[in-house]
Amino acid sequence: MDELQTPNYVGIIFYYRDNAENSGVDTLKRLRRMEESLSETLTIFYPMAGRYVEDHGCFIDCNDHGVEFVHAKVDARIDRIIHGEPDLDLLDRLSKFPTEVVGNPLVVIQANVFECGGLVIGLRISHKIGDMYTMAMFMNSWAAMCQGNMHKIVCPSFELSSIFPLEEPSCGSWPEPGIGNEKFVMSTFRFDGKAISKLKAQATADAPDSIANNCRDLPETAPPPKGFG
Repeated sequence: MDELQTPNYVGIIFYYRDNAENSGVDTLKRLRRMEESLSETLTIFYPMAGRYVEDHGCFIDCNDHGVEFVHAKVDARIDRIIHGEPDLDLLDRLSKFPTEVVGNPLVVIQANVFECGGLVIGLRISHKIGDMYTMAMFMNSWAAMCQGNMHKIVCPSFELSSIFPLEEPSCGSWPEPGIGNEKFVMSTFRFDGKAISKLKAQATADAPDSIANNCRDLPETAPPPKGFG
């Protein structure tokens, strides 16, 4: 199924307001630490620094070519995004990514620094190598590395191919999606930390014991990982 995934990039955007704790923080110093910790994190998630190859069968070449890290400056205040009406053009600019996966970085990260001191991190990962759970594990590990909390890092496993070996290499692809004349509606849902904690508690209480235990082990995805703001 991974080989047949559409060659698109899935992503998520994290927002960090500037606050009193960050007052006077050197933005360039913060970005430098993010880059350094990202490099350290990629030694653990090393396939993400590789490239997707279709020649001679579909596979990830772990060639250590790295990921793409972009620093952008935004002449606006972060509250415009958080509290204002959704600006699709601005949201698109906060998380740019390639249109083709072959030969391009599998992970693209864009750190957007706002004039008010706010920080927005756009993360994109090729669906060929990961999903939302992968991104959550990666972001939490990166945040822990940025803070120097090595003991909080959850090391991934790349042994799936030994459990489910590929018998016949194939590089099939999904047909291009047809939108036609369909109309789409965009909605915004805002949840504070208290509401999210309540939802998680309800989900855990309603789930069977085995599922509840697994849920407790899942990495935190909301609020955003601490360590970058």
